Amino acid sequence: MNKLSDNLTRQEVLEFISDSSTYGNLGSFIGAGFSKAVLNNGFTDIALSWGELLETVAKQLDIGYENIWKEGVSYPEIATKLCETYSKKANKTYEEALRRIKKEIAKLTSWYPDKEQRAKFSPNLNNLNLSWVITTNYDLVVESLLTGNSVPLGPNDPLMAPIGVVPVFHLHGIRTNPEEIIIVQEDYVGLFRPTEYRQIKLALMIKESTMLIIGYGLGDVNVLTALDWSKNVFKGETENYPNEIIQVVRKDNPKEVPYRDRNSIVVIETSSLEKFFEEFSEVRKVKKKEEKKKKKVLQKLAKDLDNPDESMIDKFIDDDKYRKKVLKILSSFSNDLISGFVSFLNKCIDETWARSESNGAFQGYADNLTIILDIFTSFTLKQMPPALFETTAYAFHRVGYFVGNEVGKSFAAKRVWDSRKGDLSADIVAELESFANQNYYTYIKILCREITV
Repeated sequence: MNKLSDNLTRQEVLEFISDSSTYGNLGSFIGAGFSKAVLNNGFTDIALSWGELLETVAKQLDIGYENIWKEGVSYPEIATKLCETYSKKANKTYEEALRRIKKEIAKLTSWYPDKEQRAKFSPNLNNLNLSWVITTNYDLVVESLLTGNSVPLGPNDPLMAPIGVVPVFHLHGIRTNPEEIIIVQEDYVGLFRPTEYRQIKLALMIKESTMLIIGYGLGDVNVLTALDWSKNVFKGETENYPNEIIQVVRKDNPKEVPYRDRNSIVVIETSSLEKFFEEFSEVRKVKKKEEKKKKKVLQKLAKDLDNPDESMIDKFIDDDKYRKKVLKILSSFSNDLISGFVSFLNKCIDETWARSESNGAFQGYADNLTIILDIFTSFTLKQMPPALFETTAYAFHRVGYFVGNEVGKSFAAKRVWDSRKGDLSADIVAELESFANQNYYTYIKILCREITV
């Protein structure tokens, strides 16, 4: 399932997050609400929201924050006015005033979770198995929780990291480099250039991932623009990977049932971030057990395909249920099994030819064709690995000569073909015809002509 249904359930949403984690394309957009949830306990509120941060800076620089007009004004505009006011008051240039304010912000965001907070939140964050994190926060709270497993990146850094390391991209700057902090109106101007790397990268990441939004209210125009681009500029065919935007929203009286907002974002409400992580942890635990069980089945099948005995080859040829079960697994996990299966398939095809060597033993050709048609109907053309298509199409050409009602042909194979040729998709038939034309495989062309005429 690559998209969530319209009739959402809590279990479905949590399982979708887990599936994205397993797939390897789960990312998270983390805002100030996350830092506050980790650090603030109601008695000592260390972490500040953007508005609280600006107000605190104003107090420290003895600027009348209450005199700055704030109604209907964005935080970057408030920060710009704050900088202008401080510039006049301290008799500094605007640039000097801006540098001072950014340094104050860097000092004010030196927030580090303690041992207890790390013990509470680190396992939960690591359990998500995130591929990337984008944050509007200046602090290093996320990196403190992903200890040894993350790298902080500033707004001028490419969003890349070594394998096994989570890149934490600070969209608005990082406190360890105050010069890069994005706070006032003009800092944002460069973010909206048509070819600006961060804007394009963010839109592509939303397009290519499941994005879990934690502690963020989607109020940043920068992010909303990227969201719009991901839907309208980079739109294309239906994704063949998990792809949703899921927002965790804290409410005093959370709704049990998730819902979609006006932007089609899936919203799951919770009484606290800890509660959400507890719920997810239970679901993830069950899903991991299922994944482990599947992995064992795949490992056993891969081993059997690499070294099949005669009984397994005979069973694949003669037992329809077993063959279809193997093909169903293969169509879902082809990357894990394809190499061994192609070799195994050749051995099965060879066995059907061996069975046809005796005079009048025409059933082997029917068995051969049945295997081929089962493969062609178990995969879409888009799903089918190229090596498997070539192997199966060549086998189809070889057996094609014996499909017919004339003397020397297999009547049984002809009955199989007549009853099942209509099951082949138009895409598969078209590809078979192209393959036959390239390789001068006459018997494929003859059989396909019966479908296309």
